Formats: sequence, structure tokens, C-alpha cells
Amino acid sequence: MQLLTKEFVFSNQPRQRLARHGLFWFVFWVFSFLIYGTRPAQYWHLVYGEDLLKALLKGWLVAAVDALLYLPSHMTLTYATMYIILPLFVFRGKYFQAVLGVIIFMVLSAVVAASATVWVIVPLHTAYGAPSPSDTFFYSMIAGLRGATTIAGFAASIKLAKVWYLKQEAYQQIEREKLQAELQLLKSQVHPHFLFNTLNNLYALTLRKSDRSPAVVLKLSELLSYMLYDCNASEVPVEKEIAFMRNYIGLEQLRYGDRLDMSINISGDYQSKLIAPLLLVPFLENAFKHGTSEQLEQAWMHLDLSVQGTTLKFKLINSREATEHDETYVGGIGLQNVKKRLHLLYPDRHDLRITAEDETFMVTLTLELSPIKVPYQSAVRLTEAV
Repeated sequence: MQLLTKEFVFSNQPRQRLARHGLFWFVFWVFSFLIYGTRPAQYWHLVYGEDLLKALLKGWLVAAVDALLYLPSHMTLTYATMYIILPLFVFRGKYFQAVLGVIIFMVLSAVVAASATVWVIVPLHTAYGAPSPSDTFFYSMIAGLRGATTIAGFAASIKLAKVWYLKQEAYQQIEREKLQAELQLLKSQVHPHFLFNTLNNLYALTLRKSDRSPAVVLKLSELLSYMLYDCNASEVPVEKEIAFMRNYIGLEQLRYGDRLDMSINISGDYQSKLIAPLLLVPFLENAFKHGTSEQLEQAWMHLDLSVQGTTLKFKLINSREATEHDETYVGGIGLQNVKKRLHLLYPDRHDLRITAEDETFMVTLTLELSPIKVPYQSAVRLTEAV
């Protein structure tokens, strides 16, 4: 089974390539003499009355020598196809040259096979007392060409399959790198966008010399700690994301006070599930920025989050100033960002719906989560100033 490893099949090291090609020709040689050895065996058994097992062993011996002598002919067309015709012509779109090259090497291979037949194999068969193949040069060329094209076509199909596989792997690697780069870009946009909004909130409180400013700084510190350390992972426990949202809501409640009527309902088994970090917070940001902050009177917001099995259901409804109904409105850049992240991270695993009414704005998200397979460990945090 060691021979079937990916390293053995695709390695370019000389030792591995020689072993791979040696195994290929050895298998072909064994297959050839086992198949073609039955004809002389039948001849000796029926004509000379030899024991069937003895005749079969003699037939295999003769066929083994024949198959070995035909190998140069088969190798001529096989290696010309794999290392000249395919890479120099077919892969470069030079199909006329490819056809011409195939014809030339087929003729050359047939000449080599016929030469081996007429001048070596036929005399050996005569000496063995075995039935001889056609001793005419033309028919020997046809017979040799048949075997050479068979094995060359088989080898070429293996070569094409390997090239296709490597191209697919390269394409997938490019797609993974592109996806990772795009995700990093989107993730890097979340932090400054969030920080900008939070600092604006803090600035508004300091202008009023509010006693709540220290509490805002403390919550901001906790939020930044999560963003700097836990969010480096591709996924975090849903429990941590919920804690982050609670801190964020608490910070906003400090800002708006009694002017905001906030209700939160969180339920289900969210302790054992994973989610991409900072995926749900942009919905809250959008609700506060384009809803609560723009209302002159009492504002309200309702958050409902539940996890059943691996399915997360998120629903956020907020009030907003009465505006002309616009179904095309989808929120600010935060929502555009999170829609792209959902498309990249959860393709076919999410359903996002945004509904803008005259005085309300609603976001509903259904998401398939990943379970925690091993105990989650957050990144080590710095506790002392350097």
C-alpha cells in the first residue's frame, strides 16, 4: 500500500520516478506474458500432447521473453507521447504538429517491433518449437503497432489524469489563498469600523462630562481584548460571541439610558458550538447607528437568538424614524461586509433576510454552525505592560 501514496504517484524525485515507471512496465510485462502465453501452450498441448500445466509454463516462458523484446517498441511510442507530443504540442495547442508527431512515432515504433519480430523473435520460436508470429515485415509492423498504441494510450491517459489533478489542486490552492485574503480584508474592515462607532459614543459622553465615561472605557477595553486575541481564530465559541454582544449592548445602553427600550432573549445549546468571530455584531451596529441614534423620541430594539442542534436562529428588530418605504435599503457598510463574509464562510449554510419597513428594520439569519470537537482554548492574553 505504500506504493499507492500520493507522494509516490506525483513525486518528481528521480528515485521515485524510476520506481514508478519500473512498476508500470513490470505490471504490463506480467500482464502481457500471462495473456499471450496461452497460445503457444495450447499449441504444445494439442499438437504434441504435452501435459497442460507443463505446456502452460513453457508458453508463459516464451511469452515472457517475447514481451521483454517488444518493450523497446512500446516504450518508443509511450515516452514520445508522454514527453514530446503532449507537453510540446498538445498542451500548447499545436494540434497539427501533435497529429504529425503521433504518426511519425507510430511508424518508428512499428519498425522497431517488426525488426524484433523478424530478426529475433521468429528465430527464437523456431528454436523452441513454438508457433511463430508472421515473419513478413509489414504484418509484423501492424501487430507491433497494435500493442504499442494500446500501452501508449493507457500511459497517456494516466499522464493526462495526473496533469488534470495537479491543475485542479493548483486552482483550488489559488481559490483558497484568494478566499483567505478576502476574508482577512473583510475582517480587518470590521475592527476599525466598530472602533470608530464606539469612540464616537465615548466622545459624546465625554462632551457631556458624563459619569458613565469610565464604565464605557472599561467595556471598550473588554471588547478590544476579545477583538485582539480571540478573533484571531477562524471560529470562536458562540458563547464568547454572545458575551461580546452583551458588552456591546451594555455600552450602548450606557449611552442612550432610558431613551432605549432593549429586550434580549437568548436560549438553546450555544456553549458547544462555533461561529466566525464578529459575525453578528454588525447587525447590532447597524441597528444602533441607523435606528436608535437617528430617533428623537423613545427607541426600541428586540434581539432573539436561539441554538437548536447545529442551527442558529438570529432575529433583530429595531425601530427607526418614519421614512418612505424602501425595499432596496440594506443598511450601512457593516451589513454589506457581513453579507460578503457569510457568502465566503457559509456558502449554502445560511439564510439572511433583511426587511425594511416604514418604522422598523428587521434582520433574520439562519446559520448552520460547527460543533466544538476539542476543548476550546482562547489565545493567551498579555496581562502586563511590556
